[in-house]
Amino acid sequence: MVNRAISRLLDEDADLRWAVVVSAYLEHDINLGKAAELLGMHELKLRDRFIQLGIPLRIGPADVSEAQAEVDAIRSWFSDLKP
Repeated sequence: MVNRAISRLLDEDADLRWAVVVSAYLEHDINLGKAAELLGMHELKLRDRFIQLGIPLRIGPADVSEAQAEVDAIRSWFSDLKP
């Protein structure tokens, strides 16, 4: 019941949704793409908005394990394309 109430509140209050999503982004809980998805915006538009507001952009992997995960995902994607 609490989750539904919170979800409804976030759906109805755009300012609150913005604050929660930006906070999650700044805390490294979500990336820019997920933030854009949650806000219903294109990632490039959100990137521009963050720049205008002085919100730091996190582009690329944060550490070696994130970089390795990206490499593994790309390899998997390409292996799936082989006939």
